[in-house]
Amino acid sequence: MEGKPVAVIGASRGTGLQCVLALARKKIPCRAVARDVSACQSAVFAALQAPLRKYVVFHKADVTEPGTLLSAVQGCQGVINCATASAWWRLPFQEDINTPPHVDYHGAVAVAGACAAAKVPRYVMVSSAAVNRPQDWFHMQRNALCGRIMDWKLLGEQGTVKVLDAVSSSSASQPLSLTIVRPGALTDKSLSGSLPRADLASICVEAVFNQDAKGLVFEVVSGKQGGNYPTCSNFEQVFTSLRHGHLPVTSTSCLQGGLG
Repeated sequence: MEGKPVAVIGASRGTGLQCVLALARKKIPCRAVARDVSACQSAVFAALQAPLRKYVVFHKADVTEPGTLLSAVQGCQGVINCATASAWWRLPFQEDINTPPHVDYHGAVAVAGACAAAKVPRYVMVSSAAVNRPQDWFHMQRNALCGRIMDWKLLGEQGTVKVLDAVSSSSASQPLSLTIVRPGALTDKSLSGSLPRADLASICVEAVFNQDAKGLVFEVVSGKQGGNYPTCSNFEQVFTSLRHGHLPVTSTSCLQGGLG
């Protein structure tokens, strides 16, 4: 697997951009996948020191166009899918491919299908905290403001699992290993009560390579968001504790010890 890249889907902004930066800073080859390659390259190069830019290559693809995805993930040792909707509610007579059903549901399933077809061994999917708890305030708030995005994200998770289960049951080869990360409220800065996207990116990158992350579905929030969250001093302890049923964990404790 040495030398093979990790593909990041949705690499031009938000968590996807932070994943690209995290990979490059660890000197791990990265394939930054975006529908607008020029904008993606500008964002990456603006944030990345020149000596590290050689670890990033750019690839044009769109989760709403499934035919573009196979080449985007072919030959990769892992894929991190950070694509999410950029448009929310729409009028009935309007059509917008950037809305949650197109990106967070059908797009997520399309990425899973491409990973399965390309025999990518590790797949990390970014979803959302409380996606399976419809009575949670965070779920209700995001659904109301963002075009029922939580419902579509959950369907995306379920559709992804179905795709990978079908491949596993019909193939004698090593099955694709899935990790689903469900983050809480996100921010690009260190704001009280919010999870920095750079911290989430570090967790997603580690999940590609950590054996204990295989098959896990877990939430991660800022240590200031409250709740009864166990703490761990490093990623190995984090994923080991998750594997033994301790859910969820805090980002601040995950990233202690310079692992970010």
